Amino acid sequence: MRNSIILLGISLLLSSCASPGPVVSKSRLGNLEINVDTPDGQAITNAELFLDGVFVGNLTQRLPIIHARRGERLVRVECQGFRPYEKKITVLGQPNHQVLNIVLEKE
Repeated sequence: MRNSIILLGISLLLSSCASPGPVVSKSRLGNLEINVDTPDGQAITNAELFLDGVFVGNLTQRLPIIHARRGERLVRVECQGFRPYEKKITVLGQPNHQVLNIVLEKE
């Protein structure tokens, strides 16, 4: 009896963790690595990344990889003291790993 109650509790706990919505296919996402440097080769820290006009986060050397929906995307990178960088790219989706190397120009 006690084992049944424990198993029931565990199954209720696990079922509450599951999302009732549709599963998102990983093939709809792609890995995009964005490396940001200066003309003299210095890496930029905490550059602001915008994807399709929405702030995604800050890029650092430790965290250059984002997961983006497959399709055409507008990438914008801003960093204080530098001109904004903007480019349209096509994210290919899994299993592709794409790399975008950006060199920011001083203002």
